Amino acid sequence: MGALKRMLCIAVCAIAAAGAAAGAAAGAARAAAPMRIVSLSGSLTEVVARLGFADRLVGVDRSSLRPHEVVARLPRVGTPRAVSIESVLAVSPTLVISYDDLEPRETLERLRALGIAVVEVPRRRTVESVRDKVTRIAAGLDAAEKGAALWAEIARDLAWPAGKPTPSPRLRGLFIQTMGNGPLMVAGEETAAAALLEAAEVENAVSGFSAYRPLNPEAAAAANPDAVIILRRAYDRIGGFSGLAALPGMAETAAVRHRRIVVADDSAYLGLGPGAGEAVRHLREALYGP
Repeated sequence: MGALKRMLCIAVCAIAAAGAAAGAAAGAARAAAPMRIVSLSGSLTEVVARLGFADRLVGVDRSSLRPHEVVARLPRVGTPRAVSIESVLAVSPTLVISYDDLEPRETLERLRALGIAVVEVPRRRTVESVRDKVTRIAAGLDAAEKGAALWAEIARDLAWPAGKPTPSPRLRGLFIQTMGNGPLMVAGEETAAAALLEAAEVENAVSGFSAYRPLNPEAAAAANPDAVIILRRAYDRIGGFSGLAALPGMAETAAVRHRRIVVADDSAYLGLGPGAGEAVRHLREALYGP
């Protein structure tokens, strides 16, 4: 009987040891498993890609348009401010990256409660916010060095106007965009577009309101911008320069008379993504010269 007990004890210990080893191996496998990222805004998705993690993306929101070859293959889990948690969970993420104003508000907390890591980025429409965006996402990806290198690249372009003579007088620009087939909209204060204009030392030709308003013929003529900055998709939709000049109120503006039109990249002007520095430099060079 004593020998039998010893054999049973040895067997139980062996099973326990095997179970512990299997548990440790499973834990190591989970730790070594590839990161699965869901990004819930176009500018955040671009940062993830620029940091070298495009192949880890498993889902994005509908505002994520770049890099096209990456997002074209990915499931869409909602709009920038309205995301279905079920759609997110369906792609089995290990990390979700989002702005802090996501709707419904409890979505991010529910994801955390399920053990999914979440990187929250404050939504601020300032050029300075680009650094915080890159830094937070890089930290969440355990890629601080890559984040520092990306920010240094962006910062060089953002700082480029500072090395040039201050323009006198500053040109007054009108920023125009459109969403889908909706009306043409102009950027007021507290917008990403206004922040980029200021960084490029261009004065916003309209003021007195925040966010965006439909382009009003009388207001456009009264503002009389020296330049028009317009998103590529809006420019193409209205038929290029001839279509812009034909818009009520625009033909009389200095911008149209002098053909001072800058066709802009949408991702930088709407989301202050990693292309913000390049956009500032491009705008400054287009309006004031290299």
